[in-house]
Amino acid sequence: MKLLASYAYRERKNIANRFRSGEGLVGQCAFEKDRILLTDVPPTYIQINSGLGEAPPLNIVVLPVLFEGQSKAVIELASFQRFSDIHLTFFDQLTESIGIVLNTITATMRTEELLKQSQTLANELQSRQAELTETNRRLQEQAKTLQESEERLRQQQDELQQTNEELEEKANLLAKQNLEVERKNQEIERASRALQEKAEQLAITSKYKSEFMANMSHELRTPLNSMLILAKLLAEGEDLTDKQREFARTIYSSGSDLLELINEILDLTKIEAGMMEIDIDLVRFNDLCEYVERTFRQVASDKGLDFAIEADPALPAGIYTDERRLQQVLKNLLSNAFKFTERGRVSINVAPAKGGWNPDNKVLNNAESVIAFSVKDTGIGIAADKHRMIFEPFQQADGTITRKYGGTGLGLSISREIASLLGGEIQLDSAVGDGSTFTLFVPSSYAPDLKKWRSHAATRFAEPALAGNEIQPEPLIMESVLDDDRSDIEPADRTLLIIEDDLNFAKILMEMARERGFKVLVATRGDSGLAMARQYTPSAITLDIELPGMDGWSVLDRLKHTKSTRHIPVHIISVAETAWAEDGRDRLREQASHSGSAAEHSRKD
Repeated sequence: MKLLASYAYRERKNIANRFRSGEGLVGQCAFEKDRILLTDVPPTYIQINSGLGEAPPLNIVVLPVLFEGQSKAVIELASFQRFSDIHLTFFDQLTESIGIVLNTITATMRTEELLKQSQTLANELQSRQAELTETNRRLQEQAKTLQESEERLRQQQDELQQTNEELEEKANLLAKQNLEVERKNQEIERASRALQEKAEQLAITSKYKSEFMANMSHELRTPLNSMLILAKLLAEGEDLTDKQREFARTIYSSGSDLLELINEILDLTKIEAGMMEIDIDLVRFNDLCEYVERTFRQVASDKGLDFAIEADPALPAGIYTDERRLQQVLKNLLSNAFKFTERGRVSINVAPAKGGWNPDNKVLNNAESVIAFSVKDTGIGIAADKHRMIFEPFQQADGTITRKYGGTGLGLSISREIASLLGGEIQLDSAVGDGSTFTLFVPSSYAPDLKKWRSHAATRFAEPALAGNEIQPEPLIMESVLDDDRSDIEPADRTLLIIEDDLNFAKILMEMARERGFKVLVATRGDSGLAMARQYTPSAITLDIELPGMDGWSVLDRLKHTKSTRHIPVHIISVAETAWAEDGRDRLREQASHSGSAAEHSRKD
């Protein structure tokens, strides 16, 4: 990045005007492609001056100018006043427009350069034509001179005619070649336009599919959660026969399988749409081994299999990766190992690796160190011609309708994509009857350049600025959709506020809470639930995310920024997408960083 323009800025000798990617805040902003905001700037950092005086700014913001995901420029602004959320939103929209303008300027400059080249070529052609004209004139003079000798003239004319015929033949051939080249260029241009149109259609189709899958997963999982809770309650009931309890357990088990399938399809949809994020942090191997032990020890015992967790003594204390995604991959690999092993042993070995991965994997090749997680079993094994196929969605080694083992065939596909997101890969060593070894290779420290996925979060989560540590309360919206206990609550009662727009699910939660000695309040809108929380100050709150009136993240944010309600424990019960949940957490962290001690208290709550 090179400083090209400034406004009311005085250059200083000790301040650089060129920055490499990642160098300084300007280089870091260009590298991360994300806004950087500095608050409470030190007095000696920079001075804004005029003819009458000078003073340090209060805020500095560094903004990336992007076009199609590429950094085109960086804008750094200093202000005496704090930048509000409206300012920052305006800056984000403005830099997007600037990115388009800069790209247009670049294209225009390139067009002008090509035009100049074309003019130069035209001048050269004109010069050559003049030379040819002069040559023809000289040939005519020579022809007149050769007329002195008729015999010589005839001979030379014959030779000249032959030469002209050859030239004409070559000219015709060249003209045909030029026409063929022009025709092929037109075909290439048409094919390019068709490919671009298909790519745009594919992007739109992928977007619609992702939105449809997200909506359908919500619509499916909302009644499914109710069914699972009711089935669990039925299975635990004392007034049922053993057969009825068995039916209830079967319903619960089948519903759980269906919920797992929905979650896998949603994960696959997010991966295909590029919406799955990773959160890099320190993952300790002791914690990871405890997770594996806790999750699969009982599974091994139930199947009568030996189960071993082996950690190499040379391992470091931990690695920097996404713990939840790493656990998901290991869980898929181990679940498959137990699923396809009827006798013998299942083991997982964790150790540093020096090789074994694809030599074209640049991340692993350039990593300081690589960790290998090898899941080995003595199961049925996989034929060599099926090794590639089983990593494709909905594919299994035994794909017939009479196959012995169940499952959707999504686990390995999702695991492969997650491994790629983590900078690693999965290798398979298996043969029929000899068991299988799946090895996950991941770098010990990996921070990929990922864009944060934001689903219209800039407008959805826009909130008014906080006034001190309080937010002005909204008017109470009274509801009477369910027969709750709002008229019977005494000061000493334990109360639960249920904020849920699904009436059937809210009724189930209400009955379960009453069985445990709670008085219950029910709100089916976010704004009315917030008002009831402030009015009744319940002992606890269950909160849905996708609510009419005000979404759950806004309700949670306001609860935690109000002194009278920030102490109330809030339990989120929702089937909202994980990406929405991550977006909500990011937004709460960002607001907390600007809200002083009250926001810090809210974040800890």
